[in-house]
Amino acid sequence: MRKLILDINSPLWRFMGFLGDLVCVNLLFLLTAAPVVTAGASVTAMNAVFFKLREKKDNGLVRDYFRAFAGNFWKSTVIWLLYLVFLAGCVLNFNAVFNTAFPQKKAVMVLLGAVIFLLSATVLYSLAMLARFDNDLKDTVSKAFVISMLCFPYTIVMMLLMGVCFLISIESLLHLLYAFAFWFLIGFGLVGYLCSGLFLRAFRRFTRPEDQ
Repeated sequence: MRKLILDINSPLWRFMGFLGDLVCVNLLFLLTAAPVVTAGASVTAMNAVFFKLREKKDNGLVRDYFRAFAGNFWKSTVIWLLYLVFLAGCVLNFNAVFNTAFPQKKAVMVLLGAVIFLLSATVLYSLAMLARFDNDLKDTVSKAFVISMLCFPYTIVMMLLMGVCFLISIESLLHLLYAFAFWFLIGFGLVGYLCSGLFLRAFRRFTRPEDQ
């Protein structure tokens, strides 16, 4: 037990270091995503850091984060803002349909739900691709949509992970208090790390080893 505690290369210390990385990335994400319009660049930077951590290529977590944030800022922000505009339109339409009675109501609601799902998945993959590859906006978004569909099981797992975490967080006032602490300390970092593994698996199906 003493050796486990004192040895900095022990599994315990490696795990503590991993938790420290998650907390650090989480705080960086909250700091840079606070203005909301910069959230897209923050997600891209978080993906870039986790990709390097998973592949043991990090050159300093904070340095890698801000380098990715600045390097992909404009592309990520354009994708993010367009997503917010289209998402707002879909939600408004969904709400209008929900409060209107007509025969095809359920079918239209399902269609709008599918559009929101596909739009969200495409944006998630787009931001991850910006962290991994150097493509123009049109190429990034089109390939992101294709990969999100061809790797649909990964897409479903990611969306379920985010959805379940969100639903648990808002279930009750007590859960909201716990959820605030969770998301503030480690939540975004943990979800981002789990998703980064799925993104890498998806990308490896469509890239050569030398391009990864």
